[in-house]
Amino acid sequence: TLVSESSPSESTRLSSLTYSETFHYGFGGRARRVGPLTLQPLPEPQLLSLRPTSLRTQDISHLLTGVFRNLYTNEVIGEDLSASLIKARGSEDARHEEFVDELQRIRELYKQRLDEIEMLERHIIQARARALAEKERIMQLAEVHVLDTFVKMPPAKSMFRWCVDSELLQKHHLICPDDYYGDAAPFCSAPKGISIPGCSKFTFSCEKRSVPKKHLTKQLEDSCKKRLTESKDELAYTVDSLTGDSCSKVKRPPRNKKWMSHLAVPQRELERLLLARMESRNHFLKNPRFFPPNTPYGGKSLLFPPKKPPFSPCLPSHSCADTPVFLAKPSIGFFTDYEIGPVYEMVISLQNTTATSRYLRVLPPSTPYFALGLGMFPGKGGMVAPGMTCQYTVQFFPDCLGDFDDFILVETQSAHTLLIPLQARRPPPVLTLSPVLDCGYCLIGGMKITRFICKNVGFSVGKFCIMPKKSWPPPSFRAVATIGFVEQPPFGILPSVFELAPGQAVCMEVLFLPTSLEKAEQTFVIVCDNCQIKELVTVGIGQLVALDLIYISGEESQPEPGELTDLTAQHFIRFEPENLQSTARKQLIIRNAT
Repeated sequence: TLVSESSPSESTRLSSLTYSETFHYGFGGRARRVGPLTLQPLPEPQLLSLRPTSLRTQDISHLLTGVFRNLYTNEVIGEDLSASLIKARGSEDARHEEFVDELQRIRELYKQRLDEIEMLERHIIQARARALAEKERIMQLAEVHVLDTFVKMPPAKSMFRWCVDSELLQKHHLICPDDYYGDAAPFCSAPKGISIPGCSKFTFSCEKRSVPKKHLTKQLEDSCKKRLTESKDELAYTVDSLTGDSCSKVKRPPRNKKWMSHLAVPQRELERLLLARMESRNHFLKNPRFFPPNTPYGGKSLLFPPKKPPFSPCLPSHSCADTPVFLAKPSIGFFTDYEIGPVYEMVISLQNTTATSRYLRVLPPSTPYFALGLGMFPGKGGMVAPGMTCQYTVQFFPDCLGDFDDFILVETQSAHTLLIPLQARRPPPVLTLSPVLDCGYCLIGGMKITRFICKNVGFSVGKFCIMPKKSWPPPSFRAVATIGFVEQPPFGILPSVFELAPGQAVCMEVLFLPTSLEKAEQTFVIVCDNCQIKELVTVGIGQLVALDLIYISGEESQPEPGELTDLTAQHFIRFEPENLQSTARKQLIIRNAT
């Protein structure tokens, strides 16, 4: 037997081809009768595409088959299969011929699109090459003819827009240079000559403020000539004085030879002039927004006019740094009437209260319950004009009904940082329940039920849960909250879980089952869904049965000496001798002493 080895992809393609041929031709023939013992061949299971070994391939069929499996299979009509189907056309099945015609049309359209893409790619590459060559030519000219350029900037604009065909790119729905260039392109190209690059030309302000080189040279020559004439006059005066008899009075040159290392007078004048020009560039008029408001060079405040405090040696001088730059509206971010789950938003506006445009930086909240959105500014660049406002959106994500506190910091050119507090407060429910629940007295072994009215006089709905103090805080409220009553011997409270709307009331029953004579006291904790707790103290006293004999008709008898009596008895009642079948009565008054 011969066994042919094939790759997984080839076997998959052959199986798909066999399956497609069976699908197209199997139903066209006559149905055959199959015996009871013959089994139909099962279709070959679809194989998942393997991950390509090359990292630069764009084939993602292995991801699609791994995720969708049955929806995306390997049965893709490739180039070889489509070529085979087109060559083997001529079937009697009209549906198959229509399928082959449609496949051929799609293949031709696909090849046409590939040719157009290749042509566009070739055109763009050639245009980039021409633009790069033109740029290199201009840069070489700039390096040869412009030698005193200290600022290294591009010598000319990009030539790509004149090297590419914009109509061709627009025809194929691509971005062309005309889409992002606002000025119109010239009808003809500029002459190729020697031109001064734009980066080395003087601006209008530079031409007005700079001193031409020829004027500077002329000023230096005039100052040098003036110095030379003055030195000649002094020399002539010295010579004239030497011709007389006063030769002994001529001053000799000083012995200090440091004057020999000094600069010459013309060079010294030139250096001083250059130094004065350098210092004049540093003393320019700065932007007033870099100074605090209400300062001599800073912008004036629109809300707080500058005031001159009276001079006093004891009082400190007035500080202009305390003048606010931005004003927050509202000054406090306050959230109320919130529930668990929804997201609440609030817009905070920051208004520039100075007469100059200002920048600002807002630092977001630090807790995870508040978030700060992107700011909306009136202009571009994040600058706020005088009197204008920028807006920030603050989001609140409550995970419980408790109280939350946070803040936002706004940094400006002012010395002090603006702080905007963020608070979340929900009006808590208020219960008219005494902190001490007194159950009174109860006999040992008995049970006493005391009822208390609990009413919600607050402005919000509250859910409450009662639990023993030793169970607080619980790991989970589901493990502590019971449907019936909560028990902490010798007390029990019913109900343990309840909900009260504003104005509603519930009757709470406290069960007291004493087991000893001493005073019983237990502490319970009532927890609200807004994370607030309150302690409830239950108090009760257990007693035994106690009776007092107040009155006996007649007199209380005393046992005679030697008479047998009950030693545990506290009282002794004796009846007088009576006849048979007669009745004698005595009245007793007994009082309950508990």
